[in-house]
Amino acid sequence: MGKSHSKPKRSRGRRQSTRATDGASLAELIATALELQNQGKLAEAKQLYCQVLAQDPTNADAWHLLGMTLYSGAAYAEALECIQKARQFGEDRADLIGHLALIRHAMGQSDQAIEIMRAVIDAEPANPEHYNNLGVMQLESGKVVDAQVAFEQSLQLAPGDAQAAMNLGNCLMRQNRLIDAESMFRTLLADNPANCNLITNLGECLRRQTRFEEALEVLEQAIVQNPHDQVMRVTHARVLEKLDRLEEAKKSLVSVVNDFPSSAKAYHYLGHTLMRLGEVEAAEENLRHALQLSPDNPHALCSLGFTQIAADRRQDALETMKEAVRIDPSHSEANGCVLYLMTGDPSFSPEEVFQEHLRWGERHGSPNPIDNHQNDRDPNRRLRIGYASADFRKHAVSVFFEPLLRLADSSQFETFCYYEYGVSDEVTRQLKSYSDHWRTTVGYSDEQVVRQVIEDKIDILVDLSGHTSGNRLTAWSNKPAPVQISWLGYPNTTGLKAMDYTLTCEVQNPLDEPSYHSEELLRIPGGSFSFQPPGDAPELTPLPALRNGYVTFGSLHRPFKISETTQDMWAAAMHACPNSKLLATNTWFNERSKQEIRDGLVARGIDRERIEIRDTFESGNYLTAYSEIDIGLDATPWAGGTTTMGALWMGVPVVAIYGKNRPSRGTAGIVHHLGHPEWIARSQSEYAEKLRALSSDVDALAALRQTLRQQTSDTIANEQRFVTEVEKAYRSIWKRWCESKTTSVPLAVTSTVAANVTANSASTTN
Repeated sequence: MGKSHSKPKRSRGRRQSTRATDGASLAELIATALELQNQGKLAEAKQLYCQVLAQDPTNADAWHLLGMTLYSGAAYAEALECIQKARQFGEDRADLIGHLALIRHAMGQSDQAIEIMRAVIDAEPANPEHYNNLGVMQLESGKVVDAQVAFEQSLQLAPGDAQAAMNLGNCLMRQNRLIDAESMFRTLLADNPANCNLITNLGECLRRQTRFEEALEVLEQAIVQNPHDQVMRVTHARVLEKLDRLEEAKKSLVSVVNDFPSSAKAYHYLGHTLMRLGEVEAAEENLRHALQLSPDNPHALCSLGFTQIAADRRQDALETMKEAVRIDPSHSEANGCVLYLMTGDPSFSPEEVFQEHLRWGERHGSPNPIDNHQNDRDPNRRLRIGYASADFRKHAVSVFFEPLLRLADSSQFETFCYYEYGVSDEVTRQLKSYSDHWRTTVGYSDEQVVRQVIEDKIDILVDLSGHTSGNRLTAWSNKPAPVQISWLGYPNTTGLKAMDYTLTCEVQNPLDEPSYHSEELLRIPGGSFSFQPPGDAPELTPLPALRNGYVTFGSLHRPFKISETTQDMWAAAMHACPNSKLLATNTWFNERSKQEIRDGLVARGIDRERIEIRDTFESGNYLTAYSEIDIGLDATPWAGGTTTMGALWMGVPVVAIYGKNRPSRGTAGIVHHLGHPEWIARSQSEYAEKLRALSSDVDALAALRQTLRQQTSDTIANEQRFVTEVEKAYRSIWKRWCESKTTSVPLAVTSTVAANVTANSASTTN
């Protein structure tokens, strides 16, 4: 959040002493001390106030202002004692009581502080400062809507108050109304271009919109003016990290923690940056230090959890994320990470994972989704289809999604894309050219995004994110479109009442078993995916076993997917093929995770010399790793997807593990629709036997290597087949909605700021 401020003003004393000390009256000493206090010279101001009190122990002004000096230095208990002395020796004025409320709030007694502040406002209802102070307390207590009202009341009484206006901008940022906040900060800066707090807030606002280059430019100008501002320096370093200038970010944050050793945020973001640099142990050390300084910070806990995921300490990560949710139940990112970790943990049953997703929906979803949509109920008309994602850029999601735009039947469907990211690349520009309408949603509140979807009259909204980074599930929980679908980015349920369907197939979700989805299943013939072969894929290579004299099993899975159960499966396969070797490679491996997987397989009876684990790809293209792999291995309970399809394209067969729910059947669905259901194993012994059988016929493997690419093209890479089947499904569920009845009262969606998400036609350049 940006900086919010409330500064004490000169108090009105009950009386002023005229006794002199060192040639100056006490009133003059107080005036000098207040000037020093406003300049941030707290130690000097404190010394003068104490000097006054040594001469006049009952001076209410001195006690009051000494208290606020101590408050500014975070000595809250001592500040409280001073304010109580001021009340004892002076009038119980509204400004004094207001500052008492500020101190109570700083001591963590927020509810009590807010009640005190309301009493102050009752006593002086025309004082704008009181409303501003109340708003600061409410904002920092998470009562964002109440804070907005307070700041707006302050500005009604004092329209030109830049401090209250800046705080209102911060309030808008907390509501994710970043575009509105940016406009407010820029207006304020036009009148006060050197205000470092405003510049810092604008930089943070741009950072949160993922407009990193713009944010960097703003912040670097401000740092020249005020190189010692802690918040500005931390924000600047966070932008460097987002621009992948990691060493610069690390250097900057090390400097901040040296200058401000009590800054929990600086240690937090230093830890986050170190994790991205692969310095996992140092990252955890800094994050734990941040939590010593700020024990109940859910954001630092969440970052610690990500570090533990990177270290492949899944149970620790799960407990850390759960603690973050306990502290802040509204922290949807940490809550989403709990779902992610449970989905990849074989110790949880499908029912347990399902119930946790439902709890997420209850906690974060709208309790009253819209259900009286005004869309024209003509079952045969041209439909307006909305697609929402933060991954309309160089990302696996875009690779699988792109055919639905490029090959859409424009006579039947009009397409809208809702992009939750501020950076565009060549993939973004290509997708935009295929889409009929393009909306940038980053920087807008859920309420504003919901309103935009309603104004666009979307008939079917397809969320491509699920519980992954940048999702807008809390917006979609309001059900802005009459029909909503979850697909692609996440293999599990959303847990939302407002999400009607999910795309799947008969292999991943057979008819005769529980679905473990809150959504209704739409089984797409031929599979609910379409593989788009990489344009930079290398040429096929000869079977490695022909030159090696042994078969190499291979995995390109992230270490997170290589669970204990996965290791059981792999070890069984290697025991069944005593001459085989294993090559696992992924850039997410670090020394600790490599060692743990080696040790795990050795403990299962596999010789260490048969295991090779790498964290790099020699040519920079991960597909070249398949030139050393004969047969691909699956993972469970989070099965392969993109990695499986890439292996098949490179002529490498993959034996699938058929798990207990949809996330554990990704590879099974792929190889089934490829035309090789015989590669699906339903038990550990069957897995080992199928790999043994494939390995035993090297000539057949060599021939298969030369034909798999064509098989893939004819089946799972048949884009037109996929698009046609999905569009049939759209028409079918639309007709179903047209025949349905609605009876409930609609959810009112309003906005206090009339701002639409950024709208561009497909031909317009941002």
